[in-house]
Amino acid sequence: MKTLTQKFRNLKNSKTVTNILKNAIGLSVIFLFGSCMPDNEVEPFQPQPDGQALNERFLDNRNDAVQEFIIDASVGGTVIGAQGTKVQFQANSFGINGVPVTGNVTVQLLEIYDKASMLLKNKSTLGQRPNGDKEVLKSAGEFFIDAKQGTNELELLENATVTSREIDPANVDGAMQIFKTGGLDNDCDGIDDDCDWVEADDNGDGINDKPVIRDGQNTTGGSYVTYGFDISSFGWTNLDRWYSFTGPKTEIYVDVPAGYNGDNCAVYLSYDGEPTALAKMDIWDTTTEMFTEHYGLIPIGQQVHIIVVTEIDGELHYAIQGTTVIDNHIEIITSLSPITQAALESLINGLP
Repeated sequence: MKTLTQKFRNLKNSKTVTNILKNAIGLSVIFLFGSCMPDNEVEPFQPQPDGQALNERFLDNRNDAVQEFIIDASVGGTVIGAQGTKVQFQANSFGINGVPVTGNVTVQLLEIYDKASMLLKNKSTLGQRPNGDKEVLKSAGEFFIDAKQGTNELELLENATVTSREIDPANVDGAMQIFKTGGLDNDCDGIDDDCDWVEADDNGDGINDKPVIRDGQNTTGGSYVTYGFDISSFGWTNLDRWYSFTGPKTEIYVDVPAGYNGDNCAVYLSYDGEPTALAKMDIWDTTTEMFTEHYGLIPIGQQVHIIVVTEIDGELHYAIQGTTVIDNHIEIITSLSPITQAALESLINGLP
């Protein structure tokens, strides 16, 4: 913070500078023209950024993406998502209070593989280390899996096996691990929960769970690879690895337009060259009135795109700005523009 003091004074978009100018101009206008303005004149209402509407959009996007499948609880079976995710359930593996249920059950599956889906469903790849530090992750797929029978939420009594969509063998990453949501001491298994990702250790041996990499061949003779892993409970799971970088790192700040803040918009950091590395800048610094991240772990020299989104009067607004990270980086966003969700998805997934 101490190295940024002079920079803040020179920001064209700074709230401090903006407020000073507004006050000075306002006093001049009142002095010169105050006696000439009609007493009943009211400034026209300008629609404002709506954080609640943005969060509702995120949740609606998640719920709309949930796929449902009916299977016989006594027999078990395999469900296959639209993007190729497979979940295999053992017989008699659905229960209530530890007792298996019989009859049909409804399995729910949400699969996320691209950066636009991560952003517009607000499931960024921000991971939490065991000591509480937060860093960005590179994902090979995020999944929400659940099951119900009527209005009853079900438990998973026996492990289920998840297999990712098929990927090119050239893109396989042996460093992938299994992550779950929840933070250090939080229970965040519901579809609406927004906790960070933490390393999974389902068997309690102190070793981070890793997926099994399986080779396959399609009907045309081409080769592919999938990641496979077991889950012991319902909720969110993520195939991830820590974004490794050995060079110097820094803090990064995003100066958003006047009127925008941590309650009414969302800011994300997209790493160039990494199609599934998307960190949410979820700290609103009330002193500088800027967005920032957690522990100054952004690689200096990394090319990134800053993405800002909000909802104004029922319409998405956005800004996307590319930059190369420098020491104590400050990125100034001057304005946001309206856009459809489909168009924004295309822009995000088209980033380098």
